[in-house]
Amino acid sequence: MKANQGLPFRLTSRKWNVLRKGTFGKVVVVGLFVVGALIVVACSSSAPPATSLNAATPVPTDPAPMSASPALGPATAPVTIVEYADFGCPTCWGWYKLDVLNQLRAKYGDQIRFVWRDFPVITLLSPKAAEAGQCANEQGKFWEFHDAVYQHDGAIEASDLKAYAADIGLDIAKFNDCVTSRRYQDRVNAEQHEGFERGLHGTPEFFVNDQHVVGPQPLSAFESVIDPLLAPKK
Repeated sequence: MKANQGLPFRLTSRKWNVLRKGTFGKVVVVGLFVVGALIVVACSSSAPPATSLNAATPVPTDPAPMSASPALGPATAPVTIVEYADFGCPTCWGWYKLDVLNQLRAKYGDQIRFVWRDFPVITLLSPKAAEAGQCANEQGKFWEFHDAVYQHDGAIEASDLKAYAADIGLDIAKFNDCVTSRRYQDRVNAEQHEGFERGLHGTPEFFVNDQHVVGPQPLSAFESVIDPLLAPKK
C-alpha cells in the first residue's frame, strides 16, 4: 500500500497554479458581470419615469365666472353694466339711495343687464359681508339682501348680516352654515383681484360694456354712454 493512500487528494504545484489561474479568471468574469448588472440597475433607477402622452392636464377652474354673478336683466341684452361695489362703502349706499339703478331699468328695460361684482376694499368687515351676499344669492335673494344692507347705511357687523337674512326670509340655518364655512371666500377674492387687474381704485366703479365709468354718477352720465351703444340697434 502506498503511503498516501486514504489521505486527502493533494495537488501538485503545477496543477494548483493551473487551477488557481482558471478560478481567478472565472471570478474576474463573474465579478465584471455583477458590476455591469449593478450599473444597469443604477442607470435604470435614476432615469425619470416615462410620461404618458395621453395624461390629462388639469384645467384650472374660475371661482368667479361672470355668469354666476347676481344680475338683473336678460343675458341677451345689448348693453351690460357691471358694478364693482362694497357693502361697507358709504359712496355705494349713497349711489343706491339716488335710485339710479331703478331709473336705468325703467328707461332701458330689457336692453340692459346690470351685474354685481364684489370689490370689498373699503372696510375690514367688507370681505365677509361680500361672502354673506353670495350666501344670500345662493338662496335666490341677493338683491333683497343688497337693498337691506344699503337701507341701513352699510351696517355690516355679523349680527347685522344675520338680521338682514332673517328679515328677507332666508333659511337661517343654511345661511349661517354658508357664512361660517366661508364657502364663497375664493369667489370674493377672485372678484377683488379682477377689480385690481381692471385698474379700479375705489367703489363704486362701473363698466358699461367696455367703457369705464368712475364713481357714483347720475342717470345722465350713464345715458351718455348707453345711448350711443343702442343707437345702431334702433
